[in-house]
Amino acid sequence: MPVANVVDGKVVTGKTETYQKEDTKGTTSLGKDAFLQLLVTQLQYQDPLSPQSNEDFVSQLAQFSTLEEMQSMTSSLTNSSALTLVGKNVIIEVGKSDGLSNTSLIGGYVDYVQMIEGKAYLSINDTLYKFEDLDSVVDEYYLQKKFGEKTDDAANATDGKTEEPGDSTDAADGTGASGATI
Repeated sequence: MPVANVVDGKVVTGKTETYQKEDTKGTTSLGKDAFLQLLVTQLQYQDPLSPQSNEDFVSQLAQFSTLEEMQSMTSSLTNSSALTLVGKNVIIEVGKSDGLSNTSLIGGYVDYVQMIEGKAYLSINDTLYKFEDLDSVVDEYYLQKKFGEKTDDAANATDGKTEEPGDSTDAADGTGASGATI
């Protein structure tokens, strides 16, 4: 028995029938809609003399549900990983996630993480970068050595000295760093 190709729920027989493929770039989610479309196609083209059992359909639904939940969990874990970078020094390879051949490295301190349309963006020096472009998490010394300049943290560092409130008298009125008068 010959088997015909089925594309997007339509039988494609070669030269006589043409079809347009929808652009599916960027859609990696196989959810309940995809399952229902597959189910309808299977029911439409199944052999009436040996139909599939209900257990097969339930098994397929369970597999699709599991896949959908795993994709959701992966997304949540990725976003959680991005949130742990707040306060860390990182190196970003700008353009890596877009597949660009000409990328550039940016290093700095992660001020905050912003979620935009379910994707995490890292804020470095008030500029947002994609979490997918993250190259590495480094310490401040390595970042200074790599980029040859002080980061915002390095400029504000106290060189390991701890300062008691009120020790600094930088203010013109003689108050300490905390603004309290001694």
